Amino acid sequence: MKKFRTITIVCLSAIAIMIAANAWFMHRLYDTYKQQYIDKVESCVRQADIISWISIAQSTYNVDDSKLNLILTLTGDTTETEWYDYPDVDRKMVEELISAFAAQGEYDQQMKGKNFTIIDNVFRRQLDYAGLHPDYAVVLPPDSTLSDDSGLWHIKFTIDQGNTHLYNVYISSLGTEVLKQMSGIIATSAMILILMGFLIWYLLHWVGRLRTIEQMKDDFTHNMTHELKTPVAVAYSAADSMLRYYDQSDEARNKQFLKIIMQRLSFLSGMIENILSMSMERFKTMKLNIEPVAIKPVVEDVSGMMGLKADKPVDINIDIPDNLSVRADSLHLGNILSNLIDNAIKYSGDSVNINIKADDRSITIADNGIGIEKGNLPYIFDKFYRVTSGDRYEAGGYGLGLFYVKQIVELLGWSIDVTSKPGQGTRFTIKFKSDEKR
Repeated sequence: MKKFRTITIVCLSAIAIMIAANAWFMHRLYDTYKQQYIDKVESCVRQADIISWISIAQSTYNVDDSKLNLILTLTGDTTETEWYDYPDVDRKMVEELISAFAAQGEYDQQMKGKNFTIIDNVFRRQLDYAGLHPDYAVVLPPDSTLSDDSGLWHIKFTIDQGNTHLYNVYISSLGTEVLKQMSGIIATSAMILILMGFLIWYLLHWVGRLRTIEQMKDDFTHNMTHELKTPVAVAYSAADSMLRYYDQSDEARNKQFLKIIMQRLSFLSGMIENILSMSMERFKTMKLNIEPVAIKPVVEDVSGMMGLKADKPVDINIDIPDNLSVRADSLHLGNILSNLIDNAIKYSGDSVNINIKADDRSITIADNGIGIEKGNLPYIFDKFYRVTSGDRYEAGGYGLGLFYVKQIVELLGWSIDVTSKPGQGTRFTIKFKSDEKR
């Protein structure tokens, strides 16, 4: 178990590191996609800037379209096949327009005289063409800023890095668009994390169950050892007495010893039969003799037997109509009732009061015994399970009675519920099938 714990800690640590690394890479990917969107926005600003310069060039310098086309050609690069290529043509065009139509001083004047309303409108239109639809977008001169830009992306647009920026651009965050573009990666990563978390939980859950089963096995071995020692010791002592002190003339004494041996052997045989009957394969092939069974006589017979064998005062109150019957196997119905009543007697104080009530829907066995802790209730029908809080092994048994009850009840198509409070008692309710109402 120590080795398993070490391996588990190492694996969980490795998984935590991988999750942290995945989160870091996702953040890097987000930044990459964000930069792509910023590049698109800058491209839209550049295009708006080009259109504004063309407008200035045509109105101020009377530059015609043929000269603009020539400028475009001049900004191209010759490829290996002697064809013109136009990398980053919009940026180069702005550079050529600036250098061709204005000296530096004239450029500054033109910048001051630019109509930013037109640039802003063109910028918005270019954003639409690019498939970007921010809630807010504005282009301002380089010396103008927004007083409150919280939640906005601020882009200082410049033609070349290192130059003074030409515009201050503000747009509402496109983080949602970035996340949409990453949605496939985010969804698959989240599904992998959820699946991994579920598998880890499932593994640890079953490890816990296996530990519980191992504890139940140890408890069963302890209980069986305790249960077997007493009848074996009694039968051994009786047989030893007959061998050591055999007196042929004392027939009554010999019969008494033989009777004790037979009783103990019968007890052991019954215990073995009960253990064998707990086999799931046996339950699967078990054939029940289903017939109409009057409930009250069965309850009275079982209650009488349990009352006689009890070593403490037992008061059993029966509230069942005389004509009430249900389709069941009378033998197993009696065994179900005897198990429940026997538990009520075992797990009680110096005396016990048991109330048995039935109608055409259900039968209830309630007692005023020591009760069951809430945490133990989900497991009391498990094979070999016994409540271990406190020293309750003196009550006897090996954790199979309620398992048997549950299996037979389900074979009959019924259901069983239990409610209990420590110190106040326990109530078992067996609900019949609806088509068996009488």
